[in-house]
Amino acid sequence: MKLPSYCYKFTLFCFLIIILFNLKGWGQQSYGLGFYSHDVVADQRTSLDLFPGQGFSPAQNFRLSFEVSFLPDKVDYFGYIFRIIENGSRNIDLIYNKRDMVTDAPDTDHDHFKLVIDDRFTKIGFDILQKQLLSQWNKIILEFDIDHDQLLLYVNGRKYVEPYARLSKNGIYKLCFGINNYPNFKTNDAPPFKLRNIKIDVGNQPRFYWPLNEAQGSVARDILSNQQSTVNHPLWVRSLHHNWAQIKTVKAQGMASMAFNPLTAEVYVIGSDSLWSISAKNGKHTAAAYSNGKFNLKPSNESLFNIYDHKLYNYYIDHKNATVATYNFNAHTWSRDEPYFPIIDYWHSNNFFCAADTSLYVVAGYGQLTYKNNVQRYHIPTGKWTEITTRGDSFCPRYLAACGTTDSGRYAYFLGGYGSLSGQQMLNPKNIYDLIKYDVKNRTFKKIYSLKTPDEDFALANSMIIDEKAQTFTALSFSNHKYNAYLQLMIGSLNHPSYHTIGSKIPFNFFDTHAFANLYYSNLTQQFIAVTLCRSADNVSTVSVFTLSSPPDAQPLAVALPTNQSGIKYYITVLSLILVAVTGFVYYKRRKSVLQPNASITTGSVNSEGHLSPTKQQQEITATVNTAATPQRTILLFGDLKLYTLKGDDITGQFTSLVKELFLVILIYSLRSGRGISPEKLIELLWFDKSETSAKNNRSANLSKLRSLLNQMEYVHLSKETGNWKIEIDFNEVYVDYHNYLQLMVNRKQINEEKITALIEITQRGDFLPSTDYPWLDQIKSDLSNEVIDILLQYASQISQEHDPEMLIKLANCIFNFDPVNEEAMTMKCKALSFLGKHSLAKSTFQAFNKEYLALYGEEFKKDFHLLLRQ
Repeated sequence: MKLPSYCYKFTLFCFLIIILFNLKGWGQQSYGLGFYSHDVVADQRTSLDLFPGQGFSPAQNFRLSFEVSFLPDKVDYFGYIFRIIENGSRNIDLIYNKRDMVTDAPDTDHDHFKLVIDDRFTKIGFDILQKQLLSQWNKIILEFDIDHDQLLLYVNGRKYVEPYARLSKNGIYKLCFGINNYPNFKTNDAPPFKLRNIKIDVGNQPRFYWPLNEAQGSVARDILSNQQSTVNHPLWVRSLHHNWAQIKTVKAQGMASMAFNPLTAEVYVIGSDSLWSISAKNGKHTAAAYSNGKFNLKPSNESLFNIYDHKLYNYYIDHKNATVATYNFNAHTWSRDEPYFPIIDYWHSNNFFCAADTSLYVVAGYGQLTYKNNVQRYHIPTGKWTEITTRGDSFCPRYLAACGTTDSGRYAYFLGGYGSLSGQQMLNPKNIYDLIKYDVKNRTFKKIYSLKTPDEDFALANSMIIDEKAQTFTALSFSNHKYNAYLQLMIGSLNHPSYHTIGSKIPFNFFDTHAFANLYYSNLTQQFIAVTLCRSADNVSTVSVFTLSSPPDAQPLAVALPTNQSGIKYYITVLSLILVAVTGFVYYKRRKSVLQPNASITTGSVNSEGHLSPTKQQQEITATVNTAATPQRTILLFGDLKLYTLKGDDITGQFTSLVKELFLVILIYSLRSGRGISPEKLIELLWFDKSETSAKNNRSANLSKLRSLLNQMEYVHLSKETGNWKIEIDFNEVYVDYHNYLQLMVNRKQINEEKITALIEITQRGDFLPSTDYPWLDQIKSDLSNEVIDILLQYASQISQEHDPEMLIKLANCIFNFDPVNEEAMTMKCKALSFLGKHSLAKSTFQAFNKEYLALYGEEFKKDFHLLLRQ
């Protein structure tokens, strides 16, 4: 049934609203003040003085709170987080005393954060796990309890006390983060850290709040009392998410090409005499000369790095020849070199790897006045090229298109380009704006949609990023009709013909077949990476690398920060737009003009912040994923929290962070013991830092919010009939994976194949609440992981490799969800794959394990692959 046009327009309108608000939300999350540290000279390091000149006089108890995170890949981490000066005579400091991010020796002091008063260490010392310190925001609260003469420090919920602090009710305080220039209290050492959401409460009343969401300038504004604070040498986080930073430019000899290694966040530039490696982390680069002499690069050669076999490939195709060379990083040599000078047939072709059939695919291109739409496949194990006969919708011949794939390479998306229906350059060539999906398994093209023709035509950089979970693409567009062009980041839907440009522009001198651009994404550094390449007449290639922190900031940097009044106006505007959308939806639904699609639940492993995970398990393309259909009412705790209603609606996003924690603590206590959790224990876990009255008020308000959300689920109720808070569930109507897991564990000694299969189905989504980090949950998660791994390994010991190698692979994959460096699981999987004849997959599994092992322990895995298989 074809939908009426107004329904289509309404759907598109709602999608655009969602995209715009998502982008606004992105920008609001990507803010803070970064601190230049030991990588610059002392007088260029960052300082933030909250009360320049006069100081701060609270005259009663007060509390300082803020969020902190460390910047990765820096040379030195020692220094002052803050220095507080009381009455011009006494310092109170928070110092980080570790120089590097290397794992501590067993006999060292593990408390790297120290609270110092005057010239002595207090009793307060603590540490934050390095991974947590580098990858997420950590909340620190320092409470000046003048009435009881003590300092209270809270770190991510953990409480520390320093008694007899000699605090003065008449104290005047100067507060400075990073380095400072106070007379007699100057400091030049600061860690490379990020700071945001500084708040000061006086007598339990909010007095000051610095979000630090500026993007430029040397003033940080408090939005409660209009206190203007001074920042010297700021590194505004918002600017990192809006402005592309050019980190390196190199000149390579010959017809150079480029590739990206997401495992190390390195851009490779393949020149005729050297291989350049440029780190996206810090711009450092090396050039390794080829030990076997000059590499004969052909015009239109392309390079790419295969994350599945960890090899760098360089290929060239023309109408008669197709060659592929691999690079040996140890010997600095290419596997083959052809001296002939070819006829160019495939400029600006697209390419991608497919893990399932271990192949490189090359699609489209331009040469000899002809646009191409060929799909050519290079099978890596056999070294053979074949041209694929495709089916489905028409794929217009083109070049200058963007290509991106799902994580396994099963599906490839092609966006836009320039070409003609006939393929001939002389017959009405034009810019193309369609989105095409290619199914590798079925060899079919499917047209998703065509974008509206823009006012100014554009083509695309060669590669783009596909986010399966968010159903979006991220690409770089540019005008292919002018030399002085710009690359512009664009984010669009994979389902609807809409997109939004975002971020600053990158200068790009486009000269057809002498200019190239690529877009990559690094999970390792959480950055988008743009690479441009321009070849000169004297056969020198200039390559520039740009980075943009993710997620990108959707707001212009010059936008004024919202004050209390403008903030209210903003939220009124947001609510008004949402009301318009909801009203329209109800109106059309009542007219019954729109068919309601069946909601589908995606449990894929690609997340909205990540692309091409190197630890993604490879699957045969003909294999079917053995996942049970998710019931309509569902609560999932494995692979992160998800709640689905009877209609299949995901309501997880409606939970605030506090309501989410409240829900989890009551649910887990209810499922584990059947008794729920006492009101006193609930306050102890969630509101330990508040007064009794404040804690009870917060508990009441958030329980009310939780009860309202659970009403959407049906058969899931919040109760207090026994005196304890408890979540009661009718398990005949609601599927809860953790409940089923606990039922399996009742008789864990009587484990059989049926129970193991059920356990694999429950845990195949991933670890137990992997992105959730609460102190009360740590031991539960640890015990569960150990329990799962022990049971799976015990069952694996009862299976012979010859009898059921596929089951051993499933068991290993499941163990890797909980422990990616489990040696027994890696050995078991490698041997099973080798037994099945899948030697390249076995080697890839071993190499991926090595990578994880090196990242976790800082040293290479000692065992040899071939020796391991023989054991």
